[in-house]
Amino acid sequence: MPDFARYLPLSQRSNIDERGVTSDRREPTATVLRAIASALRAVGDEAWSARADDDAGTVADAIAELIAGFDRAPARRALESAQHALGMSGRTPSPVAPVEGRADAAAALDTRAVAITDRPQPTRLVELDDAVVAAVRVGDALGRPIAVPALASGAVALRRATAAPTPIRAVIAGHSLHATDAAWTIGHGPALVGTADELIRFLAGIGRQAPRPARRGELNA
Repeated sequence: MPDFARYLPLSQRSNIDERGVTSDRREPTATVLRAIASALRAVGDEAWSARADDDAGTVADAIAELIAGFDRAPARRALESAQHALGMSGRTPSPVAPVEGRADAAAALDTRAVAITDRPQPTRLVELDDAVVAAVRVGDALGRPIAVPALASGAVALRRATAAPTPIRAVIAGHSLHATDAAWTIGHGPALVGTADELIRFLAGIGRQAPRPARRGELNA
């Protein structure tokens, strides 16, 4: 069972068959990539240069970074992820090649989703993290949230919370985080709430809106 699962409702119910719970993230990662591809196909070409209010990058930037990440060697990707978590710049990152338009980007994401599903080795959490955070960024810019499986958003939220920089840890210290639309809670203590997208956005350092304290009776509604 993956470590994050013990914080989620699925593993807190002793009468649930957990034989399907796995640390292999191939399926959810591929699902998120396909969801982003579908979102790109559903909008016009002008959306390719759209920006979210709290993000300096465009949709094109977010997609190019996501695709470049999946094209890096696993060792390089792991090193860059560790350096980022520690606040280290490390070596100058390789240039991110632009993706030629919305349709090409959607096709490229679908191709990588198939490759992830078919490859023999499990997908690591850092790859799922990249896909989920990109889905949040792109959904913000397009003005239409991109659906992410609850176990995927919960896993990424837990990863981000445990490795968060000091300012974010200061906000969430001593609290649990509850996703109002995804039925997961991580951590312990008085609940801070938001949608899964809102919590991921805050934990990823996108924007400044912190999760709010739960209202009386809200978690039992």
